[in-house]
Amino acid sequence: MRNKWNRAVAAALLGGALAAGSVVWPGGAATAAPIELAPGISIGTSVGEDSDVTFESDGVTFHASFRTPPGGARAETAALLIPGSGPTDRNGNAPEGGFQPNTLAQLADELAHQGIPSLRFDKIGVGSTGAGLDSTGHGYEQQVSDAEAALATLNELTGTTPAQTTVLGHSEGGLTALVLGQRHGAAGLGLLAPLPMRYLDLLDAQIGAYVGRATESGDLSAEEADRVRADLPVAIASIRADGTVPEGLHPLLAEVALGQESARFLHEADKYDPPALAASLPATLPVLVTCSDRDLNVSCAQVERLGAAVAPEALTFAHLTTANHMLGELGPFPAIGPDGMAPLPLSGEFAPALADWLGRVHPG
Repeated sequence: MRNKWNRAVAAALLGGALAAGSVVWPGGAATAAPIELAPGISIGTSVGEDSDVTFESDGVTFHASFRTPPGGARAETAALLIPGSGPTDRNGNAPEGGFQPNTLAQLADELAHQGIPSLRFDKIGVGSTGAGLDSTGHGYEQQVSDAEAALATLNELTGTTPAQTTVLGHSEGGLTALVLGQRHGAAGLGLLAPLPMRYLDLLDAQIGAYVGRATESGDLSAEEADRVRADLPVAIASIRADGTVPEGLHPLLAEVALGQESARFLHEADKYDPPALAASLPATLPVLVTCSDRDLNVSCAQVERLGAAVAPEALTFAHLTTANHMLGELGPFPAIGPDGMAPLPLSGEFAPALADWLGRVHPG
């Protein structure tokens, strides 16, 4: 099963716990007040029909759901959904940590409304994929290979090519979507609350902000904070250089993803610069980029710099105001770390923006 480094990475980029000021995976559930649902979207009601499918990647059998729209799929269209960081299943949930936002399941619903079939899968060590396997050695390059195997499976199921397939990546999955788009092409790329900069640069910013908040609240002494701040660039430089972590660093760094267990993954992922990847895409490839003012994990200022790297004629930028990092609708309520645990409806701003973009990528 996934272990603590995955929980920490998920806290940093998936669930918002680090951004909220806690390095401990939350254990409770958030309760959301009733809010108006996005058009055509409801909690707990799937659109279309899921079929269980499997595919192989590096000797591991991955389990996935293939969503067929009601009334059948449109010809020559398909969409691959790529999950965010950490122990994430095909629905965008992290069951072991209590996170159940259903982000990917709701994206499959929205795609089905547009007549677009989709595939989403359990990451290794989560759900039905590789149960009981120790995934600490599963690096980022292998994770990209897993997504490529999923893409090939989707194309086989639908009789499509990568050029006819839209790839939607959430959070860390946005980086993988960019890699797939560069390597294989796509009908469109959706970078949804994406990793906007090199992985270690974002963790540097997030951990630095956490240390500041923890010091102000009294959860971290000034002496400890100074040591963490001194050790943070040492850990990042070492992981970036050769994928190792020096001994003797403050233990907090290992708790927030900068330990040896995560070093290989981060070393490999950090080699990819999202803006550079975005700039390398052909100007004919439509790209949707989203951010939200209430995203505790990545700011709109950070994501806007990624969007600026996309060719202007290819870019659709959706600046949301009421969505959390998991694309859930917060309505009038502020964002808090545990809101990622609640099965909120898909953002009322995001759903129509996605539908409009999909209509242009897959007209007819």
